[in-house]
Amino acid sequence: MTERVTFSPITRLSGLLSAEATVENGRIIDANTSSTMFRGYEWIMCNRKITDAVYLTQRVCGICSLAHGAVSSYLLDQVFDNDISENAQYLRNIMYAADFLQNHIRHFYLFSLPDFVVMPNKPPFLNQNLTDARLNAQDNQRLVNNYFEAIKASQKSHEILVLFGGKAPHQHSFVHGGVAVAPTADKINRALALLSDITEFVRGCMIPDTELISSVYGDYYKIGITPGRLLSFGLFRFGNKNEEVIWRSGVLNENKLSIPDLSLIHEDITHSWYEVNRDITSQPCLEPAPFKPGAYSWIKSVKYAHNFFEVGPLARMVINGFYRGSTSTMDRIYARTLETSLIVQLMKDWLTQLIPGPPPIEQKSKIVRERVIAVTDAMRGTLLHSAILENEQIKEYNIITPTVWNFSPKDQYGNRGPVESALIGTEIPSNDMLFTILGRIIRSFDPCLACATHVLDANHKKSVVF
Repeated sequence: MTERVTFSPITRLSGLLSAEATVENGRIIDANTSSTMFRGYEWIMCNRKITDAVYLTQRVCGICSLAHGAVSSYLLDQVFDNDISENAQYLRNIMYAADFLQNHIRHFYLFSLPDFVVMPNKPPFLNQNLTDARLNAQDNQRLVNNYFEAIKASQKSHEILVLFGGKAPHQHSFVHGGVAVAPTADKINRALALLSDITEFVRGCMIPDTELISSVYGDYYKIGITPGRLLSFGLFRFGNKNEEVIWRSGVLNENKLSIPDLSLIHEDITHSWYEVNRDITSQPCLEPAPFKPGAYSWIKSVKYAHNFFEVGPLARMVINGFYRGSTSTMDRIYARTLETSLIVQLMKDWLTQLIPGPPPIEQKSKIVRERVIAVTDAMRGTLLHSAILENEQIKEYNIITPTVWNFSPKDQYGNRGPVESALIGTEIPSNDMLFTILGRIIRSFDPCLACATHVLDANHKKSVVF
């Protein structure tokens, strides 16, 4: 028996996402994941001053906004050839790490936990659809209590960001040339106190809760497995020119690790709602085509060296040697918590080495590069911003986000992106388990569809090359 099932909308994630699965004899044999929202931030960026990039691109997303602010600042540092002081780098990375913490804590507890834990039967959990609850009553209640404590821990992470960034989300001070807020002694001490509370929660709640879930639901180490190709652009930049990273970049394919080559990144629109406009009166570019035959997502397919790659905490932890495991649903969940525990220690080290003083910022005003590409890793994986300038204004701007990598639709040859690959072959023991299993697999990637829907110059080609 073959059945086509639609899961829409998929809740407890950022943005609008749907999935269609073909189930045959209790097994998923085909799957499409579809972003159903269009935004077009690259169009918004055109004809603006390049210095606007830090502020505008942060509006791409509210839950990971500093990621866009950080990579656009790195981009601007290249445009002006800025020199970044050590104190500025400590402060930048403290802010960025704080934003990582709020995201990872929220993802595990607010997004993922209701897939495994029976929540109170009241809003927002009224009539929870959980058909595979395995925890005993005592453990279940402990995790419910920690769910609400996680909100406080995430809030404290944002408070650290606010101390140095002015507001959260969409901070104001992590800009090109450094940081525009003074790291005073009282702010550093307040940040250390907040971090102490967050660390206590991560080590006392999040780590044991993750270990419990991974033990009780251990079969998910064999569910939602991707082909094992992993990619990272590196994370937490230091050095006078942002040239050093604490966690290294890497391309892991067939157990071989290499350094990323940005020229090998390609985007494809075969199954995306875009078409190339070849009007002779204008430069060829991509335009929305919501009725395009065969298309099913606003996300474009993005590949490295002609292959799809998974990105995110699991990729970072494996590439940096912190984690050994597979690429399953539970591996992704476990790796995210592992990364959280590593970040709190890094933050403590950076805060103790941060020197109180004036704002560590020195901005140059002369543009020295008009074609630039900047990369980093964000909460969900690799993030790339590129720009072409003309007379100090943005002529072209492109963004490739983590969710574009993970939720790529099929390419022109029918090859599937990481999430669709993770769904294929999944066994569905009963009809009432379908949405539970689909939700667990998909949410383990920490989807952010707000970040994933953009347009770019096609340069006369259907498959765009950078």
